[in-house]
Amino acid sequence: MNGRLGWIHLVPLLTLLACQPVAVQYPPGSIQSPAAGGGSINASPTPPPAPPASQVTGPQRWHHAWTKAMEGAFIGLNIFGPFGGAGGFTLGLLTGLVTADSHYGGLSAQIQSEQEKDRQLEAAIEEELERQRTLENQVSAETAQASGSLQDKPALPKDPPGAPRAVANPPRENLSVASVNKRATSPAAVTPFRNVEVRDINGDGVPDLWIYYDPSKPGQIVRQEEATKHDGRVDSWSYFNDGKLVRRDADTTGQGRPDTVFYYDGDKIAREERDEFGRGHLTYRASYQDGRIAKVEKDTRGEGRIDFWIYYDTSKTEEVIAKDEKDLNGDGVVDLWTYYENGRVVRRDVSTFGLDYLNQEKTLYLSAPPDQVPTMPQS
Repeated sequence: MNGRLGWIHLVPLLTLLACQPVAVQYPPGSIQSPAAGGGSINASPTPPPAPPASQVTGPQRWHHAWTKAMEGAFIGLNIFGPFGGAGGFTLGLLTGLVTADSHYGGLSAQIQSEQEKDRQLEAAIEEELERQRTLENQVSAETAQASGSLQDKPALPKDPPGAPRAVANPPRENLSVASVNKRATSPAAVTPFRNVEVRDINGDGVPDLWIYYDPSKPGQIVRQEEATKHDGRVDSWSYFNDGKLVRRDADTTGQGRPDTVFYYDGDKIAREERDEFGRGHLTYRASYQDGRIAKVEKDTRGEGRIDFWIYYDTSKTEEVIAKDEKDLNGDGVVDLWTYYENGRVVRRDVSTFGLDYLNQEKTLYLSAPPDQVPTMPQS
């Protein structure tokens, strides 16, 4: 008898489970799920605001009640059998009808919170895009201003007429360096990128001049790099202060690092330094007055210590030696002084050690076989 009653209660429950549920109703403003026919999602870019929690429609209330009833029936069937399933279905249905308002009210509040977050994010994105557009307009204006100023004036400051001759004519140390005011043989390929300008001096399609400008002062040069052999490899670096050339480094041996440095004062060369043996220390220094050579210092032994000094007569228009000094043994003390007039030796002074040293060298020179004759120190 009890089994028959159980089946009587189970039949309505199975009938309810087999029924097609009503179409799912989603709260206004929420994203709709795909339709049964496979339709695509139609999410509006700006969904309308959700209605207040009190405006719950009938289909929404019954959908929530049906969901709760199915949950209660499933739990009751698994625990108490058919009678428990029927009781759970009834209890779940009543619970769903009662709690529908609070359920959809919480769902609407959550939807409104997410929509508010989306609006704040969109506002922040729009603000960042506006800032970037303003910055791009400012950079474009500065680039146009810099390009206009480059067309109105030479790209780099010109050296005074006396400076190139003084650099190119030291005795036996002639060195040709890159000019900071070269002109392209064909229309220069100018590629502005923020504060960098790239040029093709000889028109072969390979960049060989890079000019760096002060971002805070458009048109004012702070550094320049040049490939003087037009092979794309930088071998000259020039530095500027307030638009004036103050220093130039040169790689004259092709080792990829500077071995000669020129210092300028008021666009006139003031000093030149060289590492002639590539050992990482100075072997030659020339000092200039008003762009003309006045003194040369050398390390003739390659030991990292200056041992030969040459002084020029700056009152002459030509480069005329007035005096030279030698440290014969490399102890830092001058041992031999030679004086000149009009390029000819007129007097020579020697210290006691220098005299002994010269006599010893002369003796070795006279007594040694022809293939072992030592080199006499030169004046």
